[in-house]
Amino acid sequence: MLPHDRVRELLRRHDAPFPGDAPADYDWAAAEERFGRLLDAARERFGPAARTERGQDVSYYGAVVVPAEDAGTEGPLEVRMSNYGPFVAAWTLVGPAPSREETPGAEVLDWLDGVCAALDCVHVPVELLQEEYDGVVDLYGDKAFAAFLETLDKDSPFFASSEGDEEEDEETVPLRWMDRYFAYV
Repeated sequence: MLPHDRVRELLRRHDAPFPGDAPADYDWAAAEERFGRLLDAARERFGPAARTERGQDVSYYGAVVVPAEDAGTEGPLEVRMSNYGPFVAAWTLVGPAPSREETPGAEVLDWLDGVCAALDCVHVPVELLQEEYDGVVDLYGDKAFAAFLETLDKDSPFFASSEGDEEEDEETVPLRWMDRYFAYV
């Protein structure tokens, strides 16, 4: 596995404004071939139960999902390949979402490092993907919206609460690097 600082550097290097779920010059044929090899490697390691999942409007090409009993993990193992850069990441699932607490064991991560070396891709450790996103892309319009709010006078009707509105003490969840490279766009 590459040192974390090197992986962070690569994440930032590939962090550029994007038009949607893939860069304009994305090589779909090469991605399909690489993803097929990733699936083959998973089936060779974990057995034929490894399956693929593809999403729509996502920043990743696809996911290989391995049942927990075959992967030796608490939940199903999911390995995603990003559309933005040569990045691959793995985690266990809790329901449909990646676990924030449990990471695949060292044996699985060592296997993934070997696969990434063979596929000329970069294994991004999940702990780096959980770091707050501080890149240049305005993922969900938050930066543009914040800039818009800065232009308004504090007495603007835009800030006035509507009748019946109640203030909620909701904690804002920061965007993470996972949102940039391995999530819905």
